[in-house]
Amino acid sequence: MIPVRLPNTEKQRIEILKSLQILDTPPSEQLDRVTRLAADFFNVPIALVTLIDSDRQWFKSCFGLSLTETSRDISVCSHAIMQRSVFVVPDLRKDPRFCHIPPVVEAPHLVFYAGCQIHSRQGIPLGTLCIIDSKKHKFSHDDERKLSDFAKIVEQYFHSLEETTYTRKVEDNLSNTESMFAQTFNQAAVGMANVSLTGQWLRVNPKLCELLGYPEPELLNKTFQEITYPDDLNTDLGLLQDVLDGKIETYTIEKRYITKQKHIFWVLLTVSMVKNSQGMPHHFISIIVDINDKVSIEYELKKLTDELEIRVKDRTEQLERMLHLVNEEVEQRIETQNLLNIEKERLKEITDNVPALVSCVNHQLHYTFNNKTYEDWFGLQTKNIIGMYMPDVIGKTSFRAAQRYIEKVIAGQKVSFENTLPTKEGLKYVQTTLIPNRDREQGEFYILSLDITELKQLQQTLIFEASHDMLTNLPNRRSFIETLNNMLLDPEQHTWLALFFLDLDGFKGINDSYGHEFGDKVLQTVAEIICKSVRQNDMAARLAGDEFTILFSHPDNPQHIVSAISQRLLQGLAEVTHIDQIPVRLSASIGIAIGLNDDLLKPETLLSLADKAMYQAKQLGKGTFCIEYHS
Repeated sequence: MIPVRLPNTEKQRIEILKSLQILDTPPSEQLDRVTRLAADFFNVPIALVTLIDSDRQWFKSCFGLSLTETSRDISVCSHAIMQRSVFVVPDLRKDPRFCHIPPVVEAPHLVFYAGCQIHSRQGIPLGTLCIIDSKKHKFSHDDERKLSDFAKIVEQYFHSLEETTYTRKVEDNLSNTESMFAQTFNQAAVGMANVSLTGQWLRVNPKLCELLGYPEPELLNKTFQEITYPDDLNTDLGLLQDVLDGKIETYTIEKRYITKQKHIFWVLLTVSMVKNSQGMPHHFISIIVDINDKVSIEYELKKLTDELEIRVKDRTEQLERMLHLVNEEVEQRIETQNLLNIEKERLKEITDNVPALVSCVNHQLHYTFNNKTYEDWFGLQTKNIIGMYMPDVIGKTSFRAAQRYIEKVIAGQKVSFENTLPTKEGLKYVQTTLIPNRDREQGEFYILSLDITELKQLQQTLIFEASHDMLTNLPNRRSFIETLNNMLLDPEQHTWLALFFLDLDGFKGINDSYGHEFGDKVLQTVAEIICKSVRQNDMAARLAGDEFTILFSHPDNPQHIVSAISQRLLQGLAEVTHIDQIPVRLSASIGIAIGLNDDLLKPETLLSLADKAMYQAKQLGKGTFCIEYHS
């Protein structure tokens, strides 16, 4: 047999077959029914559905033949998948490519062959539907067309299998993403919590329960105000109000909690606010770090410092009584100065290798000391920064954001805050601590700035991925349901509710014709049209597949607004004629539920009414909208 060349898509073809996990599986009744019908229709004894593996042809459906596979090098189907039309060999005995293969020269002495390619959704040939006989046949163009129709039925079977495989993969990826977020929250080495705008614990992780000594159910029944040390509460509440007022985006403070065992416990608390899709405050995210040991150490250090001051005073009095030992005292001072110089060098070596900004600034805001990290971040030589004006180093915008904290440290108060700094590597998020010099006469304070850019980016990514659809960047089902429930709980703010349920017409046909990748581009185009059609504060979301929703509230019955939005949507879809140079016709059936927000209105009621209205639009011929009212 003359060997056939491998198709250009050979690698992709094998990968698709492996991903479908269909090779060496039991026969399919659906495909067996097709081969039986094909054999009967064309009056041949053998009809096969073949899949071409890397070194064999394997029969997924086999009518009239006892074999399940043959070697690929004697396979007529290997030639058939290279064709663009039905492959017909009237007499295999007279064709130099096949006249010497065993099935021709030996039993069952095959003579006639006709095969039509079976393609994947991407258009890659996977195998054939073929009919075979041990005698010659006339095979007209009409016969070729009918065999092609049979092959399309087989092809739909494999397309359905591809869709099922892809859906399962997407579901697995989504499950892994949600699991990763849950593991990050539950296994964090620091306390993490979601807190309501009134201070109620909404969600707490195991580490926070461990730090505060409360079981999770008991902690969720409390507010943070109840377990905050009274002397720290006003500071915490004041900063929280600044976040709500938009004066700051986040804050970090050292504060004390009272544990269940009535112990006072020090933590480093970082608080940020999460807004809903309308940009309104929704809840707070709190990060709680255990600094109880650090505070205890600081207390012990202060105690030791006080004792050292007493010892220095005693030493000074002793030296004054020993004036006759002036020469020895001078030598001792010289030795002490040498040691001090050594310690200064050690301190400089340490600060230069700390991955953070360390500096000292006088009350006129000129640098008197800075470590080498300033040179790495800002591209300024360390020696040149001494004496520079602070805004000229960190930038005027960053300085204005830090100015009120600088005023506090100059007044003698230690403060911490988050800020951004423009560096030669780009904008960095930093957590900065300003520490006043204990000697007020020195007129200076110390700055420690840590790079928290990666942590901020991780927080933003986790929040976005948990609430948005990755294909269209619209809010996902979870975000939509949460927003709907919140609206129903606030009838004074949301008097009337309107809920759209939008289902694309003929989307499955687009996927079947052009493949899932093109279908994704269609969904992205539809999402853009929806966003252009709704108003600024309306919520558009993707539920799943080709199903989208729109949700908004209004003080009065919004029927006229609903109609206007629907008209814009249908017109916007109709105006799309091509996507990636492929002609398309887009339309949608839109069901709308409108209801007065009262105690009788439930989420499932609105969803059911919108779904019912959508099916009414389908029955009216698609490409239109229907409205149902909740009475």
